[in-house]
Amino acid sequence: MRKAKILATLGPSSSSQEMIESMLDAGLNAVRINMSHGSQDEHAATIAAARAAAEKLMKPLAVLVDLSGPKIRTRTLAEGKPVLLVKGEQFVITNREIVGNVNEVGTNFFDLPSAVEPEARILLDDGAIELVVESKTDTDITCRVVTGGILSERKGINLPHTSLPIPSLTDKDRSDLEWAMGQNVDYIALSFVRTAADCKEVKDIIKQLNTRKLGRALLVAKIEKAEAIENLMEIIAETDGLMVARGDLGVETSVELVPVYQKRIIELAVAHDKFVITATQMLQSMIENPFPTRAEASDVANAVWDGTDAVMLSAETAAGKYPVEAIKTMVRIIDAAETIKADKLRKPVKFQQEPSRRTSQALCKAAAYAAKEMMTEKVVVFTESGLMARRLSSVRSGLQTYALTTSADACDQLAMIWGVRPFFDHRLNMSAKSRSLDESTMLDLMNVECDATEEMLKLGEETLLAAKVVEDGETIIMLAGRLSGLGLSSSVVVWTIGEEIARR
Repeated sequence: MRKAKILATLGPSSSSQEMIESMLDAGLNAVRINMSHGSQDEHAATIAAARAAAEKLMKPLAVLVDLSGPKIRTRTLAEGKPVLLVKGEQFVITNREIVGNVNEVGTNFFDLPSAVEPEARILLDDGAIELVVESKTDTDITCRVVTGGILSERKGINLPHTSLPIPSLTDKDRSDLEWAMGQNVDYIALSFVRTAADCKEVKDIIKQLNTRKLGRALLVAKIEKAEAIENLMEIIAETDGLMVARGDLGVETSVELVPVYQKRIIELAVAHDKFVITATQMLQSMIENPFPTRAEASDVANAVWDGTDAVMLSAETAAGKYPVEAIKTMVRIIDAAETIKADKLRKPVKFQQEPSRRTSQALCKAAAYAAKEMMTEKVVVFTESGLMARRLSSVRSGLQTYALTTSADACDQLAMIWGVRPFFDHRLNMSAKSRSLDESTMLDLMNVECDATEEMLKLGEETLLAAKVVEDGETIIMLAGRLSGLGLSSSVVVWTIGEEIARR
């Protein structure tokens, strides 16, 4: 079973239900909705198409909404024509209302002149053009061109190592966040994260707007700023998961440090029970070509070996010519990487850490150890909100983990978590009708037939047999946290498929 998951951005090339079905068949696990482009109505239609595709194919599918965040850009140019910035020449960035030319350009960030100091670096167009500040006034920043190039309209402005007086959550983001919560999405990604306070603000809003009976949308902090690297541990403590946003991270810090930061972010995230996504240019050449470069294949494999939960496709699936082929390619690379490094994946990360004194960690370690002693690679976890499954995943034991839940929301959310294959209880059929049931109704239905722990475990056995992931006579490990509505307390059970309950 493939452990690392695939997150794909939906866009013009991939927003139809038919295309999403093809991507799901190819191995897609989660979809990303990029709020930097398109309207809320357009995105609502895309989410509906994605869920219809998952419903039709009877597959769980996580939905992540990526908030655009504050984006500092240049303004318009005369007649919309690009200009050439020449090394050594002066160039002015201003907050005045002007039409730009080869000598100056406006910016949408009015306070930019007050935020920069002489000798500060300014990067345009994702770092393709580099300027250094020579002087400034209340309105103008006079720069010297260090690295020249062609500048088009409305290109991004980055200021590495300059602290900007701008919030992570813009008015647009607030509106998009409220809309996303109304769509009952599984993950919210926050851009421009610099401190733990940025995460806390959004996490509090998510909790306030949450309508799920169990669990909620999980917050993903995008690590793309130098300040985020400096405050990484505090951010990890306040968020649910991280995204290694390598594009802006490379511009805001330096390209050579990105692989170093990637390994550090993934390692710390997993060690602290947080999921992690690796993003940006993973199969960039497949925007135009049906095959990746060798370097791209190595990049994906290394992210898998680093321990990432998911690898993300951006323009490759949103606007590229070969979205399905990109998914299939990613699957093949992950499969090969995980096969070669199978021994490494079977060494639980948590066994190398200091004891946490947490019951959940004790149970997860016990399950991994029990699986080793019983010579099985399959662990089943019963979970209401998905939390226990995520914690078991963070052990990184290499075990095949099956999560059984009565929550359709938790089932979809777990589709993006490393090593977890989620199942919504088969008696509710994962149909449109069952998804419309509220959580209390689901729990009532479970309790009618399962009023004891052994009967709940037997139901789990039936679900796994129906899915053909276990066989009669096979020994597996079953793990449960505290499931208040299902008659289960925290426990680890050695279970042999097909045996009578009385003989266990």
